Amino acid sequence: MNRLSASIVITNWNGKDLLKEILPTVIDAVNSDKKHEYEIIVVDDCSTDESIDFLIKNFPGVRVEKTPENMGFQKACNYGVEKSRHDIVMLLNNDIKMDHTSLEPLIEHFTDESVFAVSGKVFDWSKEKFLYGNRGGYFKYGHFWLYEKEEEDPSQTLFACGGAFMCDKKKYQELGGFNNIFHPLYYEEIDISYRALKRGWKVLYEPKSNVYHRVQSTITKQHKKRMIGYISGRNNYLFVWKNITDKKMILMSMLFTPLFLIRDIFRLKFRFWVSFYMALKRFPLALKERKNEKNTITHSDKEILSNINQYLTVSG
Repeated sequence: MNRLSASIVITNWNGKDLLKEILPTVIDAVNSDKKHEYEIIVVDDCSTDESIDFLIKNFPGVRVEKTPENMGFQKACNYGVEKSRHDIVMLLNNDIKMDHTSLEPLIEHFTDESVFAVSGKVFDWSKEKFLYGNRGGYFKYGHFWLYEKEEEDPSQTLFACGGAFMCDKKKYQELGGFNNIFHPLYYEEIDISYRALKRGWKVLYEPKSNVYHRVQSTITKQHKKRMIGYISGRNNYLFVWKNITDKKMILMSMLFTPLFLIRDIFRLKFRFWVSFYMALKRFPLALKERKNEKNTITHSDKEILSNINQYLTVSG
């Protein structure tokens, strides 16, 4: 059996202080796994806080790749994957620390050539509170709804967590990488995982791998929390328009979306009006990509969601 090897790609924008905390944990995890080979790459997305100088001085064993321009999260990840040397890639946020045993349980899944991606448990920065791991999702009232499964639930997950996401490099690039239609954040890992599932590839949850997340520590430097809420709502619409091909689900979306928007007027809630308007600007691109993706599908929406939600009863 060939020795598995992986590139750990950490995207960074003005995160020098975060790198100071997380990189020792990544190096420790790499050194703890004697069975496999790793490289660590920091993709610096045109930081202005001297991140690169800090890395060169303090972490000479870490490769530094500077983007030619500020690309944003999705494109910076894709840039790092392109620069990576190994056939397996782990995309890691600069606000996520690793446990020293984080890597081995993930990489061992890639002895199965049908695996696209795998991720594990995510705890808060203090290592005390479980945040998320095995995500489920279902389609109801014309919208896509996400939920969290039990911490040790080994069943099929909807997506591998984009903040600590190990994947097959060739499959990632065949899927086009993280899609910039979701820029600046959210849903890129749901989108690529869902498309992988519809191609018949495996997306797995591995509860033996633990990481620790300082939530929104980078993105809140760039966007206010209210705007983050609008972007999340926008990307929910874009995900549905781009990926759902089941005719009944499409009709449900066409019926319930305007009904919910009308309801929100009477409730004086306007988040989804703003999100819907923002999504409409990217509607033509979503439809174009949906048309291209239909040629690659081997599993239907109903098959994928039924497998993910086999123990969940959802009406509607």
